[in-house]
Amino acid sequence: MVKTITFQRFKTMFRALLRRPEARLFFVISILFFICIHSIDAFLAPMMLEQGIEPQVMGMIMGASGLATLLIRFPLGIVSDVVKSRKIFIQISLLLPIFTWPLAWFDPNPVTLYLAKAADGVTAATWVLYNILFMRYFDRSEAPAAVALLALAGPVGVFIGNCIGGLLIHYFDNNIAFFLSCMSGLLALLLTTRITDVHDAVRAPTLQACVVAARKQLSDRSVWMIGILATIVILVPFATRDTLTPIYAEQLGARAGILSLLSNIHLVFYAIAVALCSSVFYKRLGVVKTAVLGIILQVLSTIGIPFTSNMYVIYGLQAMAGFSFGMAFAAFMSLSVVNTTSDEQSTRMGLFQTIYSLGMFIGPVIMGVMLQHINMASGYIVIAALSVVAVMMTPLSARWVYSRQIKKADEPAAKGQLAAARDR
Repeated sequence: MVKTITFQRFKTMFRALLRRPEARLFFVISILFFICIHSIDAFLAPMMLEQGIEPQVMGMIMGASGLATLLIRFPLGIVSDVVKSRKIFIQISLLLPIFTWPLAWFDPNPVTLYLAKAADGVTAATWVLYNILFMRYFDRSEAPAAVALLALAGPVGVFIGNCIGGLLIHYFDNNIAFFLSCMSGLLALLLTTRITDVHDAVRAPTLQACVVAARKQLSDRSVWMIGILATIVILVPFATRDTLTPIYAEQLGARAGILSLLSNIHLVFYAIAVALCSSVFYKRLGVVKTAVLGIILQVLSTIGIPFTSNMYVIYGLQAMAGFSFGMAFAAFMSLSVVNTTSDEQSTRMGLFQTIYSLGMFIGPVIMGVMLQHINMASGYIVIAALSVVAVMMTPLSARWVYSRQIKKADEPAAKGQLAAARDR
């Protein structure tokens, strides 16, 4: 059951985080994780175009992380369950950006940059393991609140990474920011040696059990529908915030500080929206209407950018984009774990994150192709059109989720799940 995470419960969870040294340490590691994989994203696209890399190739490089995540995330969740260890996979993945980003600094070309971004994608694929490990520090009933709490590490980490990266690029060479990914990954790796791999070895599933669970999730059409809609929702920031908007802003005269500010505005309003979802939007609108409103605002914020050259208007549209993304994505995250038992958490979350990773890949690739062969405005228009399709499909996906709940009548918690959040 996806319980409404009230503000009081969130405060309780945050106090618990501060009281428990290992949970606090894990939260810091998660922040370093996001600095490692996203600190260069706000600056990389215009940087590559300045170096003479074609827009189409630039899009493929920006999408490399999404492709790596798409291929690795779901099988990684299964294998980590069988091996009875999640920490070792987290540590191995952190090694990749530690070695690839210095290589990109030494010889910045399409191949080394692609390898570095792909390494970020492999590292990003382990995020599902962070969620599962962090939930183990709290009671099972507190799992949804734990996930919401850990989600704060994302905007906090990227915000810090953008600020430090912007300063490094402003005062030093552009490529020096590559070392920020390397050093944050190294620090996170060192800190992981101090955490415990919380795993119940007695109840650890066999490979056969994991395969059966995977087949069950793969055959669930509601997971696929929610995942596809989340793909469209997450495609928007990866195609605009990380690809088109920095390029457009630089064409208007923006430099590293402004690019960092644009990305951080998106992050701040994204975090605000996520924080308001459970305590405000779900109660007043319901989960489905929250998702629909969020996507509609995404359409408006996307379509407006290419038709203005006023940076202050772009700041406002970027704030709307972050807020709308937070509303829509949080709603789909909530729907994805409806009626999910603890045994299904890793597999379900792994599949859901794998599906929406497609948006992290195809968003930058499509934008790169359109930028090279058509124009920048066409990319924003295509993104807005896809979002309109998502608006129309969201109510249908919700019905599939609710019908899935009704079929599981043998579970007492099935009836009334998301009752407070369901649209009437």
